[in-house]
Amino acid sequence: MDKNKVCPGKILSIARREYNGLLLEKTFVLSLLVQLFIASFSAFLVVGLTSFYDPMALQGMQMKESKIGVIGDGEGELFKLMKISDLEPVKYADFGEAYNDFYDREIDAIIHIPNETAEGNNLIDLDIYLPRSELKATIVSLQLKKPLEKFEQSVRSIRTARLDGYTPLNIQIMRWDKGTSSSKLEFIYVALLPLLVFTPAFISGGLVIDMITEEFERKTLDLLLASPVSLLDVVGGKTLVATAISPVQSLAWMLLLGLNGIGINNFTQILLIVAIVSLILVVVGSIIAALCRERGTAQLFYSLVLILLFMSSYLYTNSPLNLVSRLALDSIGYVEAFTWIAGYMCLAVLLLWMLTSIVEKEHMKI
Repeated sequence: MDKNKVCPGKILSIARREYNGLLLEKTFVLSLLVQLFIASFSAFLVVGLTSFYDPMALQGMQMKESKIGVIGDGEGELFKLMKISDLEPVKYADFGEAYNDFYDREIDAIIHIPNETAEGNNLIDLDIYLPRSELKATIVSLQLKKPLEKFEQSVRSIRTARLDGYTPLNIQIMRWDKGTSSSKLEFIYVALLPLLVFTPAFISGGLVIDMITEEFERKTLDLLLASPVSLLDVVGGKTLVATAISPVQSLAWMLLLGLNGIGINNFTQILLIVAIVSLILVVVGSIIAALCRERGTAQLFYSLVLILLFMSSYLYTNSPLNLVSRLALDSIGYVEAFTWIAGYMCLAVLLLWMLTSIVEKEHMKI
């Protein structure tokens, strides 16, 4: 019997063996738990993470009124504007008393309002003290923004009216009722969803390296090859199980995202592209493992390749990450989507052919 000939039955047998061993891999189980946490609590994570790179995303959300310690003009226009907004201003006679309450977290911020009025000529210099917590400081800043803007407009309208020859510019500003950008939406579909569905694929590529190099390092490959299996069967079985677990995980994460109120279109197409990308990464990992045979070196090369592929994915419109985003938003036509999916499938087939050739050559050396 030709041992170099691929036997599907043997590949499936090895795949079952590797699948049973996966449940004992602590690293794999830990990665599953981390992904499960992210997918399960995505609704909360989106709000928190979005606020870090775009604090304006928190506007419009129902938030507790912040207590603001006010020093100075406690009867002026700004104080009144703060009272009718999402703030609870508290008057203080001096900074020391306000700072003590601020330190004890009785108030959320301190603002010093000078006695200078809008009718005066001097600059109205406000001093604001915010908490160290970035999230709390962001919330307080957003709540202060509205009354401060109204106060600025009021002062500006009074003082500019006194300028000789002043004529306001009549600027026509186009207002769009629809199509405005949402930072939360951008974060979900541009960052969270693609990374979450492709994380299993990234992990699978490293996982197959561990599976293959482990056989070389533990000298168990010779025992396997002593049985009626070829190196191609061994690598094929490991490649199969590493590829198969990825879309299953991605499906689970997308379902959890759906339970968190995140709508995702084109489930089937997304799972198809995830499966193809998983196959590409797993085959790349298998090629590296077959050539290096040492886990540390193979993982290093795979990491470099993964970083290169990840960075290059943003160089063209329909990279796998962008393709998933567009499919989830249903912003791409079926013809265009399947054209790109077919292209990635051709790449996967080419890499499979390369893997087969390399493994057959490596088998001859053993």
